[in-house]
Amino acid sequence: MSPYTKSVADLFTNCDTLTRSIEPIGVQSSKQKECLNDNEVMFQEADMLKKYFDAGNWTRLILLLLLGSVFLLSQTLAQAAPPRQPGGLPFIVQTAPADTPHKLYLPLILSPEVHISVASVLTPFDANQEDLFGPSSWPANYGKTPEIIVASNGVEFDVLAQDYNPETAWKAVLLHIAPSSGGYKITQALTDLPMLDRVMGLAIDQAGSRYYATGVDESQQISPTYPPLDTYRSDIVRIIKLDPAGSILFNTDLDPARAAYNPSAEMIINPGVAATSRLAVGGNEIALVHGNNTAPDWNINGTRHQKALSTRLDATTGAVTRASSVWVSHSFDQRLLYDGTGIIEYHLGDAYPRGLVLGRNHSSYPLFYIKGPLGENLTATRLGNIAMIENDPVYGYLALFASETSSTPGSLFNSKINGPRNLAIVRVNRSDNSLDPNMPDSLTVSSSGVERTNRLRWLTHYSASSNLHAERPKLIGIGGDQYIVLWEQWLNNDSRSDTFQGVYGMVIDAQGNELRAATLLTSAYHLPRGDDAFLLGQGAAWMTGDAANPKLYLHLVDAALQYQIVTIE
Repeated sequence: MSPYTKSVADLFTNCDTLTRSIEPIGVQSSKQKECLNDNEVMFQEADMLKKYFDAGNWTRLILLLLLGSVFLLSQTLAQAAPPRQPGGLPFIVQTAPADTPHKLYLPLILSPEVHISVASVLTPFDANQEDLFGPSSWPANYGKTPEIIVASNGVEFDVLAQDYNPETAWKAVLLHIAPSSGGYKITQALTDLPMLDRVMGLAIDQAGSRYYATGVDESQQISPTYPPLDTYRSDIVRIIKLDPAGSILFNTDLDPARAAYNPSAEMIINPGVAATSRLAVGGNEIALVHGNNTAPDWNINGTRHQKALSTRLDATTGAVTRASSVWVSHSFDQRLLYDGTGIIEYHLGDAYPRGLVLGRNHSSYPLFYIKGPLGENLTATRLGNIAMIENDPVYGYLALFASETSSTPGSLFNSKINGPRNLAIVRVNRSDNSLDPNMPDSLTVSSSGVERTNRLRWLTHYSASSNLHAERPKLIGIGGDQYIVLWEQWLNNDSRSDTFQGVYGMVIDAQGNELRAATLLTSAYHLPRGDDAFLLGQGAAWMTGDAANPKLYLHLVDAALQYQIVTIE
């Protein structure tokens, strides 16, 4: 029997005939169970066909349907004609004695008109209701835990979404979404999966396998004495690999696995704290990075500091291969990117170091020095993404972020905003990870008490008098060294009151030259603070949810900055 849910057999009351359809039902009915008992073999055959077509063999299904139509038409026309041998069609006609009716044996087929509604499996996170933090909001200083994570192959995509329906038995659902006539639809929904409290990351490989991370929410349990030192606990974080049909290939209990790899590995404590989490796959390697609490510091009454924690695993076996990577203390936001040779980390650091950090080959490189005292928490900087440069022999990466254009430091208590927050990029050397010194702009700041000069290119030019700020920056490479930049524009008039003015987009090249000027895309929907935008087709996309009337919104932006929203219900 198939282990996954939401692909439930629907058996007709006449159990001599078995048909299979996809219904958004999580529990089999008594009628289904009765028929299953009588028709176990037939059900397994139907289940194998379901997996076969879930794996993407819709072309063959269509061919079978066409051939079946031709065959049935030929049978009708042949009723008045002399008998003849079958014409080689892929169906079997069994000739019965003259006194018995003919029996036609057709293969069991599944209708491609699969419909799984969002409301039947998910009440999604609603950024329009639950994530309204602007430039003066204190929570915006930190990354946000993921909510609706998308992993795309450019045509179809998988979604790991936190479920906020208190009546469902699951905490998250894994969806596969594919193009359909007029839009997109859910073709697979998995709910009966190993899942802890929170979704942490999702990635796919070229074979269509899905990898996801899930973690416990223990923020209310953490204290100076809990968890005790040197206790590697079960079910704090798990990393699971699924095949395209939803079968579990491995399920790694990460904290004990890290200890087995290295008995002195850091414990996983409060995963995602004051930060976010990301998972990436490439080169037969899995990377997971997230915020983490440290052991208690008894010099400050047992307070636990925050830092980033990285783990690498073998993508075939799920075995831990590395229990640490670059050191970033007070890592308030993180990103990952597989560049074809390895997985790169990108951090927003508040202390040790105070700045944006590139982690490559497990060494760290500064990308941007943040103004202000060490470990102040107020960074006035937002992490974007890293994208690859394809055709430059020297520079291999673009890094996007937002920060204030003034060098005036802020204060936690009375001056959180000290200048307009604008978008910027830096370019990273593909050989030695140095920065392009020919970027046209500079910003000299005092960072952790040391004067530093940043070389960068400002992409937006909000002035101090405009009271405008860029938030939630996102960067998506669309090929040919062209990139769509997305961000939110906010108005702040009195350092406390933030007004959302819309999602904007622009198109740039690998030097940051503007190919398409900043354009308002939508003022009705937000960019998700905790989830990344992604490549779909030849453009960029992001996904949001509606909790009141459960549905998903797919937001599409092409290279001409034409915006479209597709509703998935």
